[in-house]
Amino acid sequence: MVSAKPEKETMKDNLRISFTNYLIATLLLCVALILTTIANCGVELYFFAVLYIILSAICHSAIVMLVPGIINFLLRILLKKDTIADIVFAVIAAILQIVVIIDYFVFAFYRFHINGFVLSLLTGPAAGQIFVFDISLKLKSFAAAAAIVAINIFLVLKSSKIFGRKYKAWKPIVVLSLCVISANGIYAYCSASLNSTIIKCTEAIPYYYPTSANTNFDKYGFIDLKKIQEEKTDDGTLNYPKKELVWNDSITPPNIFLIVIDAWNRRTFNAENTPNIMDFSNKCVRYTNHVSSSNGTKGSIFTIFTSLSSFYWQDFEMNNISPVFVDRLKTLDYDVQTFPSATLRNPAFNRVLFHVFPDITTETEGKTVYDRDCNLTQNFIRYIDSADTEKPLFAWLFYDLAHSYEMPEERLWKFQPSWKFADYTKLLNKEMAIEPFFNLYRNAVYQVDSLVEMVMQKIEDKGLLKNSIIMICGDHGQEFDDNGKGFWGHNGNFSDAQIGTNLVMYSPDCQPSTINYRTSHYDICPTLLKQYLGLENNCEDFGSGKILSDSTLRDWMLVGSRKNFAFLHQNHIYEKRPSGYFFATDAHLNELPQDSIDYAALNEKIHEIGDFYKR
Repeated sequence: MVSAKPEKETMKDNLRISFTNYLIATLLLCVALILTTIANCGVELYFFAVLYIILSAICHSAIVMLVPGIINFLLRILLKKDTIADIVFAVIAAILQIVVIIDYFVFAFYRFHINGFVLSLLTGPAAGQIFVFDISLKLKSFAAAAAIVAINIFLVLKSSKIFGRKYKAWKPIVVLSLCVISANGIYAYCSASLNSTIIKCTEAIPYYYPTSANTNFDKYGFIDLKKIQEEKTDDGTLNYPKKELVWNDSITPPNIFLIVIDAWNRRTFNAENTPNIMDFSNKCVRYTNHVSSSNGTKGSIFTIFTSLSSFYWQDFEMNNISPVFVDRLKTLDYDVQTFPSATLRNPAFNRVLFHVFPDITTETEGKTVYDRDCNLTQNFIRYIDSADTEKPLFAWLFYDLAHSYEMPEERLWKFQPSWKFADYTKLLNKEMAIEPFFNLYRNAVYQVDSLVEMVMQKIEDKGLLKNSIIMICGDHGQEFDDNGKGFWGHNGNFSDAQIGTNLVMYSPDCQPSTINYRTSHYDICPTLLKQYLGLENNCEDFGSGKILSDSTLRDWMLVGSRKNFAFLHQNHIYEKRPSGYFFATDAHLNELPQDSIDYAALNEKIHEIGDFYKR
């Protein structure tokens, strides 16, 4: 009869050796992360920042190596061939370290980490044209990779001798746990207090997402976010604007009224759905092929006020950078007012876009979205009645009803049949009739149209049309399975159904017309700055757009956010999803063959994402 005791001891030995291998691999990966992060963070480091990098590298390495460590233990048990199991583990660990080193070069070049876009460039048909490596460089790279693999195999195979005596596993576990807690705690506090050095260091660590608790730190008084924001200064990371701005101060600044309808579907801009806006548009320039810069509100609004992609949102927030457009409003002594239905505190438009106007309205009273949309309209009317018209006025009205579908039942009479509320569970039924859902949305848009009509009437009654610029647009689109791919709402794709929206612009001297070439939210800020606020610089000195009247082709347009973005190229969509996967489709989300992708041009445009960073 065989005793179970030796088997139990073998299990313990395998666990101990696998854990030792795990610690060795974690240490090696940690060293690679520390060195590459210090090289890539792009800010001046001090002791606390270096300590944070070390703690974060240990934390991230420990988490990343968990799965390979478990695989090593299981292979030892199942294969009963310790050497093979350890070599497999060592190779996996080495590959992860090599990936970190490759990512260092990718981040230094593109300012984001390895993802589907980069892998597609490396493996696509034009890879040989984009990345040209000298034979000596290839040999050096191969030798370096081989050395890393050899070092890992050597250390793993010798782990029993390196740690010859048995050690207490709880000690390294406690150390690793303390590193994880400390790294996340430091980041949570520094993120809430807008510590740009720590945030930049975190960005340089590939696919590292520590815990944040910005709202709670401010809410419970651990930090004074308003005071921090006031004291923040530019850390010099951005090259914004690119050149010194030249202004013509002999202009007479007009009133500017920006009316934004959240989630405005392009198909609902007509005499049936928006009769009042349609009637007003007969005095305006209508842009029928206008697109947002994002399929979400945060990125869309950011671009309207900056002419930049929301890639730069965090840099503006961390470093107290104010948009050129908003600074110009302050310089010209505009009376700046905001009338939001949804809060301007989340996303923090008040801090990122308007921190030079600390007293702007960030909330509108009302229990429901319908109430708030109605109240913001009345607030605007009262404001115009009491405004000092000797000063130029800027007002941003932001309606939310078309986004929320939250309509009183008695207001659902216009379009029937209509749902009474948005029952999203019904969207799982592929046989569902779309019309009642779409009619609910149309009723909401129709209601917003009636509120906008009240705004326009007040502006006209006060005689302000003669010296005012008025823009009415959506922040982004709203899809109702337009492409037949099962997408609803927004934030799901970058087809025209979700980023296409409407824009009409009125100025006292405009000739009513219809513009059919593509325009975008990137163009709004340059148009106002150059045509009405006296800026003489070229558009590219401060943003990524053109003047709306410029019919030059807007190709390779960047849309989306830092985590999920795409390029619009002709009728193609090149998308990098949050998972890192690269997806190329036509305008209706049908997948494209790889040989139809212009990889060389794509590489150039990816590199241009960071145009406003100092290099």
